[in-house]
Formats: sequence, structure tokens, C-alpha cells
Amino acid sequence: MIVADNLSANINYFIKDVYMNFFKSTFFVILAISLTACHSTYQSGQMMDSIVDNSTVITGITEQTAFEWLLIALKKQQVADLDCLKFRIENGKDSNIAESNIAAVWDFAAIEIHDENCGGDPNINHVRDRYQISSNGSVRIYDVKNAHYKPL
Repeated sequence: MIVADNLSANINYFIKDVYMNFFKSTFFVILAISLTACHSTYQSGQMMDSIVDNSTVITGITEQTAFEWLLIALKKQQVADLDCLKFRIENGKDSNIAESNIAAVWDFAAIEIHDENCGGDPNINHVRDRYQISSNGSVRIYDVKNAHYKPL
């Protein structure tokens, strides 16, 4: 009788352990799927206003993050010859960026590379476009004709 009770207790423990592990792993799988399904993504045909989810308040971004967001936006817009562009930061010295490396807005200039691969006169480096990336994820391009930034 003691052996039967002990066996019964072991079987009950085993079943509870299996079910608990099953439910734990099922919970995490459902959680992961839910989080992935609820995440907003870029869909073709939509105008790209922002690279990041605007539900999160961000007071500033690093230069590296701003540059990565710029490259993502340019690739989504299928800007030609990205390999023949270099980028220069154009934030002013009085913006306190040098001290903190974080800013609400980053300005970049896209400069054409002139060499044997990209063509052009290597003695001339002119700015093709200027971009402004803000901490809310918006990427804007400078409109020279109207002298202001507009959405990319």
C-alpha cells in the first residue's frame, strides 16, 4: 500500500511538473507572438513619417543612432548610389552636443565621393543633400528652393 501511494504521489508530481513546464513555455510563446504582432512596422505604399514608435518619449539620441536612422530611411526611399556618399555632422558647436553626445536633433550633410569607383573630379566635394533626424524618429530633407526641411 505504501509503494502504491508513493508511486501515485510520484506520478502526480510528474504530471504537475510536465503541465507546469508546458504552460510556462506556452505562455512565453504566446507573449512573444503577441508582442511581435502588435509591433507597428513599415508597410509598402505608406508614407514614412517616422523610424521609431512615437509612443515612447525620447528626449535625445546619440549621433550613431541618428546616423543609423538616416541610413534606414535612405535605403527605404531607395536612394541611389549610397556607396558614393559620405556624411558629415552639421550640428553647431554651441548646441552642447560635444559635451553630452546626445541631441534632440541631428543634422547631416550628404557629400558626394568623387573617385575612380564613383566618378567625378576628386578635387571637388559638394553637398548633395542635407538631412535632419529628430529624436522622435522623423527624417527630413532640406528643400533648398523653399529654404526649409520637409519630410523625406
